[in-house]
Amino acid sequence: MPRFVRLIVTAFVPVFAVAVPATAADDTPRYNQIHFQVERSRPVDNDRMHAVLNLTAEDDNAARLADQVNRTMDGALKTAKARPKIEVRTGSYRTWPVYDKNKIRRWRATQELLLDGSDFAELGNLIGQLQEHLQVGSINFSVSPSRRATVEDELIAQALDAFKQRAELVRRQFTARGYRLVNVSINTGDGQPVPMMRGMAMEAMDKSAAPPALEAGTSILSVNVGGMIELQ
Repeated sequence: MPRFVRLIVTAFVPVFAVAVPATAADDTPRYNQIHFQVERSRPVDNDRMHAVLNLTAEDDNAARLADQVNRTMDGALKTAKARPKIEVRTGSYRTWPVYDKNKIRRWRATQELLLDGSDFAELGNLIGQLQEHLQVGSINFSVSPSRRATVEDELIAQALDAFKQRAELVRRQFTARGYRLVNVSINTGDGQPVPMMRGMAMEAMDKSAAPPALEAGTSILSVNVGGMIELQ
């Protein structure tokens, strides 16, 4: 999730002349306040992989269908949990009737198995193994929270430096003695994960499939700093 930090700064930038700050009751019009923003971004290698596998089945008997889905998913969970480097959890589980001429003819069910990890080779091998009974719904990549935090901290520092440089440029262009920082906000971008494989609802295979070909790619992380200065 993107982080949002808002700072309200009432102190003056120390390298410039200091004016007496206005109080809350001061209604004096301000004509020399300027708002602007800067942005810094960087491509970052994705280091997390997220896979969704689907189990879909149908039967004319709802109880028999539920038993089939539950047994198959239980086996898939045991196989996945045998690999401690991979985070495993189940997703949505739905059962619904299939009608023909306004009558229920059979039942259909689907359940998701969600896999996450940073060892792409290990996760790819597991997916190939599970494709004996499950189908790949999607595979996505993203930047891990720890790497995101590190990169965003670096980008925040760069963006704040760029903001101060832009403020100094504005001051010089208006031949002002100095400026006061009225407010500043810092916003981080989403860095959306890159979808690499979708719509792979292949038929279940008779044996373990070869691991899928994977390329993690990159995500663009960005920081936007916007604020207002008051020229002195």
